[in-house]
This record gives sequence, C-alpha cells and structure tokens, in this order.
Amino acid sequence: MPCRDCDSSDSVQAFINIDKALGMEWYSSFCFGKCYEQKGDPFTGKDAPKVIVKSPEQTKEEVDLITTCKPFTISKPYRGMPPKAFKGWGCRTLLSEYDGKTPYAIAFPYSDYGKLSGWKARPFKKKAFWAIGQTRDVDMFGLIRAMRLGGDTLWIVEGEFDAIALNYCLTLAGPLDNYPVVSLTMGGGSIAKNLGHIELRVRHRFKYKVLVLDNDNVGIKAEETAKNLWPEVIAVGKPGKSKDANDAVKKNLAREMGKLALNFKKI
Repeated sequence: MPCRDCDSSDSVQAFINIDKALGMEWYSSFCFGKCYEQKGDPFTGKDAPKVIVKSPEQTKEEVDLITTCKPFTISKPYRGMPPKAFKGWGCRTLLSEYDGKTPYAIAFPYSDYGKLSGWKARPFKKKAFWAIGQTRDVDMFGLIRAMRLGGDTLWIVEGEFDAIALNYCLTLAGPLDNYPVVSLTMGGGSIAKNLGHIELRVRHRFKYKVLVLDNDNVGIKAEETAKNLWPEVIAVGKPGKSKDANDAVKKNLAREMGKLALNFKKI
C-alpha cells in the first residue's frame, strides 16, 4: 500500500496478528520505504480486506520451494559489494513469474531456533519487500551463521544488506574471513522484540554486543532501546556521512567502516 508519510506508492505491507489464547485478531503495518518503521493499523476507520490464512502445509510448501531456487550469485559488484561477499549467507535468486528466466529478486533466509521459517524477498529494481513464510517474531537474519562462527563479539545492524556489507567491511579491516553479524528482522523498530527473542542464547555467548545501526532517528531510538535492555551494548558510528554499513561500502569507505566496527573497545 502507499505510505502517506514518505509518499511511496507501494512501500507499506500490512500484517494480520492472531492471538489464539485471547481470541483476538488485529492489523499492523510496516513501511519498507524511506520511513522503515512500524505504521500501526492501516485500516483504521475503513473496512479491512478479507483475509485468507494459508494452512501450515501451504506455507511450508512455499518456503521449501524457495529453497530449491539457485543460490544468489553475481558476476559483478552489487550494491558496492563484490560477488564473494554474498557467499555463505544462504540467499536465493527468485526469477520472474512471467517468463521464469529473468532474475527478479533476492531472497534472504530466516530461521527460528535453527529451523528455516521463511524468506524475505526484495526485488532488484525497487525498494520493496515481501515475506514467504514466517519472518516476524523469529531469529535475527544471520543468527545461525553467527552462532556457528562464534568468537567474543556479535555485531548487530538494521537490514540484511547491511549485515552482508558489514561482514565484508570487517574482512577488509581484520584478519578473519568471516565475522558474526546479524540483522534486525524489521528495522530499528523491532529491536526490543529481537533482543528479547534471542537473549537466552546470545547475551552470555558473546562477550561484546556491538550496534552498527542506521544514522537516522529510527537508528538513534533503537540504540537507546537496546542500551535500556542490554546496558553492556556498545554503539559505533559510521565513516564520513554514511547512513549505514552498506552506504559506507557504496561511498568507498568499506575499510574505514570495518576499522570502526573492529576497534569498538577503544571508543
């Protein structure tokens, strides 16, 4: 749906929330455009559309179908990152539904407690997202990878591309080939839920938790929320006038971004 705040024509996605224990249903929405924040009930004051809830079997079939798609591979830099930067993240390439051949979108895998739960897809030619399966109230993007890599530090960013970009930046500035980086599920507004969801598994597994959030109002609020929940978290800035890690890469400041993220202990 359109967003009245950032004037986007199709950036707002609506969700239906169901609490079976309370017997309640309500709508919420999120702007995946310039706002990148929660928007509340998009149908307040008007009739909501008829909702058809897919069965668990239908959802699993769709999620499994994405798994059969080819891994996301590129022959030249994408969003400022070289092809090797996307290896090891489990992303898939989605093809056009019209011809079945043209690459249309990248799909990011989401899991919950080690089990694949859904995919978040983003078209190559416009800033929009849609979900296949469950991508809300699940683990942060990249958590399985981060737990496997281990170490004493976990870096947290706001978006999937930022996670991949920050890992690339860290490899340029540090000695390792990969670093544990995770992304919030739905931007800065989801940080409280995300931290609560992974706290028992993560808080004492990693000695340091480093925030590399967006340099905007949403990112600032998310940082404050995180520090209230986990006082030990450390926040680092971005080089130059970069908004986020991916923006730093686009501005040819990848190594500088990596140094800032690695040298947090000295800040």
